[in-house]
Amino acid sequence: MGFDALQIMVFRVLIFGPLARELSCASIAVDVPDNASVRDVNEALAARYPHKSTFFRAARLAVNHAFRSTDAPLRAGDEIAVVELVGGG
Repeated sequence: MGFDALQIMVFRVLIFGPLARELSCASIAVDVPDNASVRDVNEALAARYPHKSTFFRAARLAVNHAFRSTDAPLRAGDEIAVVELVGGG
């Protein structure tokens, strides 16, 4: 009886501004399943930083310089960035 090995993709998620300073990094490597969606990256970030889990679960992610829905599939080599919304005027 055999089983299929789970395939993992690793993405480097770019972090900017105050969040980068808070986390002391400009990028975060996350492991997600081979058939990952944007939501999987959100969840991987939330698991890695439990104190920011609410933020990461709701964070908008840009994939290849465009906002994507949480159901959007990812491909190896995609550039992912957390875009922290800012206000002011």
